[in-house]
Amino acid sequence: MTPDASGNKAPEAAMDSIEPVAVSEATERSLLTEQPALAYPDKAKGQQGTVVLQVLIGRDGTVQDAKFLQGSLAFARVAIDGVKQWKFKPTP
Repeated sequence: MTPDASGNKAPEAAMDSIEPVAVSEATERSLLTEQPALAYPDKAKGQQGTVVLQVLIGRDGTVQDAKFLQGSLAFARVAIDGVKQWKFKPTP
Protein backbone atom coordinates (compact mmCIF):
# COMPACT_ATOMS: atom_id res chain seq x y z
CA MET A 1 0.00 0.00 0.00
CA THR A 2 1.18 3.44 -0.75
CA PRO A 3 0.95 6.39 1.61
CA ASP A 4 -1.81 8.94 0.97
CA ALA A 5 -1.11 12.61 0.12
CA SER A 6 -0.36 13.36 3.78
CA GLY A 7 2.25 10.58 3.91
CA ASN A 8 0.15 8.39 6.23
CA LYS A 9 -0.27 4.68 5.60
CA ALA A 10 -3.64 2.97 5.75
CA PRO A 11 -4.35 1.30 9.14
CA GLU A 12 -4.09 -2.16 7.55
CA ALA A 13 -0.54 -1.41 6.41
CA ALA A 14 0.47 -0.08 9.81
CA MET A 15 -0.67 -3.27 11.57
CA ASP A 16 2.26 -5.19 10.06
CA SER A 17 4.70 -2.92 11.89
CA ILE A 18 3.16 -3.30 15.37
CA GLU A 19 5.34 -5.51 17.54
CA PRO A 20 4.56 -6.89 21.01
CA VAL A 21 6.33 -5.15 23.87
CA ALA A 22 7.44 -6.97 27.02
CA VAL A 23 6.14 -5.25 30.14
CA SER A 24 7.00 -6.17 33.70
CA GLU A 25 4.43 -7.92 35.87
CA ALA A 26 4.51 -5.03 38.36
CA THR A 27 3.70 -2.51 35.62
CA GLU A 28 0.81 -4.58 34.28
CA ARG A 29 -0.59 -5.16 37.78
CA SER A 30 -0.74 -1.38 38.24
CA LEU A 31 -2.85 -1.13 35.05
CA LEU A 32 -5.28 -3.91 36.03
CA THR A 33 -8.82 -2.50 36.30
CA GLU A 34 -10.98 -5.67 36.41
CA GLN A 35 -10.00 -9.03 37.89
CA PRO A 36 -13.00 -11.34 38.37
CA ALA A 37 -12.48 -14.15 40.87
CA LEU A 38 -11.41 -17.49 39.41
CA ALA A 39 -13.59 -20.57 39.84
CA TYR A 40 -11.77 -23.30 41.76
CA PRO A 41 -11.65 -26.46 39.62
CA ASP A 42 -13.67 -29.36 41.05
CA LYS A 43 -10.98 -31.87 40.13
CA ALA A 44 -8.43 -29.98 42.26
CA LYS A 45 -10.34 -29.81 45.55
CA GLY A 46 -7.92 -29.84 48.46
CA GLN A 47 -4.94 -29.03 46.25
CA GLN A 48 -2.86 -25.90 45.90
CA GLY A 49 -0.88 -24.86 42.88
CA THR A 50 0.79 -22.08 40.99
CA VAL A 51 0.44 -21.34 37.29
CA VAL A 52 2.70 -19.09 35.21
CA LEU A 53 1.11 -17.66 32.08
CA GLN A 54 2.29 -15.47 29.24
CA VAL A 55 -0.45 -12.95 28.51
CA LEU A 56 -0.91 -10.78 25.41
CA ILE A 57 -2.81 -7.58 26.23
CA GLY A 58 -4.21 -5.49 23.40
CA ARG A 59 -3.93 -1.72 23.25
CA ASP A 60 -7.59 -1.53 24.31
CA GLY A 61 -6.76 -3.31 27.60
CA THR A 62 -8.39 -6.64 26.81
CA VAL A 63 -6.54 -9.94 27.03
CA GLN A 64 -5.98 -11.19 23.49
CA ASP A 65 -4.24 -14.46 24.37
CA ALA A 66 -2.91 -16.39 27.35
CA LYS A 67 -0.49 -19.30 27.19
CA PHE A 68 0.50 -21.77 29.89
CA LEU A 69 4.24 -21.65 30.61
CA GLN A 70 4.66 -23.72 33.77
CA GLY A 71 3.02 -24.88 36.94
CA SER A 72 0.13 -27.06 38.00
CA LEU A 73 -1.80 -28.58 35.11
CA ALA A 74 -4.79 -29.03 37.43
CA PHE A 75 -5.17 -25.25 37.50
CA ALA A 76 -3.95 -24.32 34.00
CA ARG A 77 -7.31 -24.21 32.16
CA VAL A 78 -9.06 -22.28 34.95
CA ALA A 79 -6.16 -19.80 35.11
CA ILE A 80 -6.19 -19.21 31.34
CA ASP A 81 -9.99 -18.83 31.19
CA GLY A 82 -9.94 -16.50 34.20
CA VAL A 83 -7.14 -14.26 32.93
CA LYS A 84 -8.95 -13.85 29.61
CA GLN A 85 -11.69 -12.01 31.58
CA TRP A 86 -9.28 -9.48 33.06
CA LYS A 87 -9.27 -5.88 31.84
CA PHE A 88 -6.38 -3.43 31.87
CA LYS A 89 -6.13 0.32 31.47
CA PRO A 90 -5.81 0.94 27.70
CA THR A 91 -2.42 1.99 26.39
CA PRO A 92 -2.23 5.19 24.33
